[in-house]
Amino acid sequence: MIISSDFQTVVVGFLCSSTETSNFAENDWIEIEGTITKGEYHGTMPIVEVTSINKIDKPSDEYVYPPSDTYIPTANMF
Repeated sequence: MIISSDFQTVVVGFLCSSTETSNFAENDWIEIEGTITKGEYHGTMPIVEVTSINKIDKPSDEYVYPPSDTYIPTANMF
């Protein structure tokens, strides 16, 4: 999830593919590494093919913030 500079919440997610997901419980925090590939899910879209997945502790701050005041949301650009 990203909190924009004007405090609007934007949900961000990536479709990931892994055979190891059954090793984790619901609400576990994980860190992944992988390769972005072209895949199909309700049309063509990027999919992260997971190459490494590890359980991690819940971060002290669960949100991702824009990198600077120059952040430009793209939601209203199309």
